[in-house]
Amino acid sequence: MELLDIVNKNDEIIGATNRDDAHNTGQLHRIAAVFVFNEDGDIYVQVHKKSGGLYDHSVGGHVSKGETYAQGAQRETEEELGISLPLKEISIFYPQEISDSMHMFGLYTCTVDSTWVFTPNDEVEVLIPMTMQTVREMMTNEPTKFTRGFIATMNEYVRING
Repeated sequence: MELLDIVNKNDEIIGATNRDDAHNTGQLHRIAAVFVFNEDGDIYVQVHKKSGGLYDHSVGGHVSKGETYAQGAQRETEEELGISLPLKEISIFYPQEISDSMHMFGLYTCTVDSTWVFTPNDEVEVLIPMTMQTVREMMTNEPTKFTRGFIATMNEYVRING
């Protein structure tokens, strides 16, 4: 069973637990999120199976106990999309707009070249390239199509990158 670090809102480790217990008891723990872009600047948006088909990060997953956000992001990116590129850290933050969030986010990006081809797998079945303008318009007009985590991380990305 995978163990996770429990953290406070300052991202200080205060304990450890497993994923089920963290979610069942609302304990704050770490998530790595990665926005993967293509060379044209489109973002790959994942259709998240466990949420019933909501749009989500290109890559996302729990950071294991003892892992850094960067290590978790790299591991998840390789597992979900088969991508082994350097990742750029954007932010480590607690999403203030989600009052009941159990997740402290480490947000990263990378850009794949035109030779990369997505292959559906056990973790990710559908990945859709979207322009940033389309994503922002959909977040405004149809926010219920996205996970809350995606909205929080995209808002953080836009806050930092304009």
